[in-house]
Amino acid sequence: MRLSAVLLSTLALVAGAPSAGAESHRAAPFVEAALPGHVCFWPEADEMGAGGGWCYSGTGYAEAAPHVKRHAKSFNNQTQDTFYAIHFPRDGGCLYRTVYGGDYSAYWEWWDKLDGIQRVRPTDCLPG
Repeated sequence: MRLSAVLLSTLALVAGAPSAGAESHRAAPFVEAALPGHVCFWPEADEMGAGGGWCYSGTGYAEAAPHVKRHAKSFNNQTQDTFYAIHFPRDGGCLYRTVYGGDYSAYWEWWDKLDGIQRVRPTDCLPG
């Protein structure tokens, strides 16, 4: 019985089910493969790496999980939606990179810049 509860809890997390007090975004950390309906990031090339992938599908801004923040070497967008990866340089301001629907990169050139992601193009950031 206890194992079943843990398994169901894990499946709900991976499926991106909102928990009590969930914000306007959904994140499903630690996945092995890209989830349909999500854009996912991995800490190493070719959708690999310790901790697995971190996925997002939502409407608000989401801070990247610690294991992919400024270390997202690959990504896969399993949606037809456009998302915006956000970077906050140490000297201030912000930059964004467009992640188009159906797009992926086995070795992302912006790998050391991902701080967060959102669905709406940020008007106060510059293209990066």
